[in-house]
Amino acid sequence: MKTLKLSQTEINDNAIHIRLEKFSSDGDSLGWHRTAIETGGDIDAQFAAVNAHLGSQGYASVSAEDITRVKSIASSAWTPAVIAAYQAQMAAQRV
Repeated sequence: MKTLKLSQTEINDNAIHIRLEKFSSDGDSLGWHRTAIETGGDIDAQFAAVNAHLGSQGYASVSAEDITRVKSIASSAWTPAVIAAYQAQMAAQRV
């Protein structure tokens, strides 16, 4: 089965950007899949969507260890103040 491995995580004011490296069943790199989760977003829901999409292409799910790593980064970066500021910014853009 083809596999995925978390290869890069970047944080900016609006999201966590995630890059997953895709590997063949022989272990050869096949490129990357990228996804982003907006500040304060639902990490489990985003990884469920990624797993469903890539699973349809024969990839194993993103490991629990990699998801936990992203959650740890998010909990450090997304303080209540950061989330509130992002939500205020989004609300102001809707006006």
